Amino acid sequence: MRLLIDATPLQTGHRDRGVGTYTRELLRALLWLDHENEYGLIVHPGGGGSRGGCGSREDMTMEVELGLGGQRLPPHARWVALPRPELGRWTGFLTHQALLPGVLARERADLFHAPGVVAAFSVPGLPWRVPMPLVLTLHDFLPWHVPELFNDKRINRWWYGRQMQQARRADWLICVSHATRQDALRFLGVSPERCVTIHEGVDRAVFHPAYGEPSPSPFVLVVGGDFPNKNRGTALAAFERLTRQTSLPHRLIMVGQDLRPDAELVQHYPALDLSRVLRLPQVTQAELAQLYRDADALLFPSTYEGFGLPVLEAMASGTPVIASRASSIPEVAGDAALLVEPYDVPHWTKALEQVLGDESLRNRLVAAGLRRAEELTWEATARQTLAVYREVVQAGPV
Repeated sequence: MRLLIDATPLQTGHRDRGVGTYTRELLRALLWLDHENEYGLIVHPGGGGSRGGCGSREDMTMEVELGLGGQRLPPHARWVALPRPELGRWTGFLTHQALLPGVLARERADLFHAPGVVAAFSVPGLPWRVPMPLVLTLHDFLPWHVPELFNDKRINRWWYGRQMQQARRADWLICVSHATRQDALRFLGVSPERCVTIHEGVDRAVFHPAYGEPSPSPFVLVVGGDFPNKNRGTALAAFERLTRQTSLPHRLIMVGQDLRPDAELVQHYPALDLSRVLRLPQVTQAELAQLYRDADALLFPSTYEGFGLPVLEAMASGTPVIASRASSIPEVAGDAALLVEPYDVPHWTKALEQVLGDESLRNRLVAAGLRRAEELTWEATARQTLAVYREVVQAGPV
């Protein structure tokens, strides 16, 4: 098979978010696992990405940029260049709606895999014309569950609606969780026979338990920005109650975008000691992995997730997890986390106090989490995705 995969999510602001992580790890696993088929990775030139293969200094720059471990592409893979004229917020529209269909037509591959759909108009999306069988990965339906994320921008609402129209025409939909698949069947009305769940995985070479001394300054970790679905308020309220009711010495470290000033936190959580709260808007993958290892617990109070990678990353790192009983999160966590209703602050406080104070409970959660992380791997994701490719190519276009 000749397979084309859009790797440009690794060249946008989503590089270190869910779609970017999925694209990077799936590519790594597919190229390591499958040596029988030919892969064309669609990228924007500028640091590499020449059309005709690998081996140049620029190509090595691109391989590092795309997070492929600094290794050159294997012989059965090559870069396919997608020009990227700079037109501000219209750049992604031009590249993927006007230029990408022509690139796909020239390549004459057996299928094209688009690794995700994003609601923002300025982010490259799914092309409206795909002259070959199309496989699309759906990560979530967050804009329809949490419409305030559109920020009242009509263009984003229109854009996401058009993207979902194109999603309905895909030959095969890959959903990263059963919860997302149920949303696809509900919102898109697609055939269940061409809509499959393939879970995401975790890189245990990056996310693994600590092997040294525990952190001298104990803390509880929250991963996820201040978007409405992340429900940071529950974590802050629970931590506020915990510090009032106990003498536990822990800090709260919150990773992800947070635009709220300290004065707003003081207004909403008057008993919260801000000296014990550290907000980190951005961290590297290595820094995040170290935070997981050092944390005494992960709080994940999200109200909606398409998958919930932080839950799996924390479990692979040997960190006890307390998470919401909502959307895909129980599916990802299995029996390896304490699950709490998203807005039940007293129960979040109680669960956190139990995890921090009960060593036997901690040990049970850690052991169960490590077992769960062994079950969800990127290799398994790649094998199941490759099976979808074969099914699509054998069946032909719908």
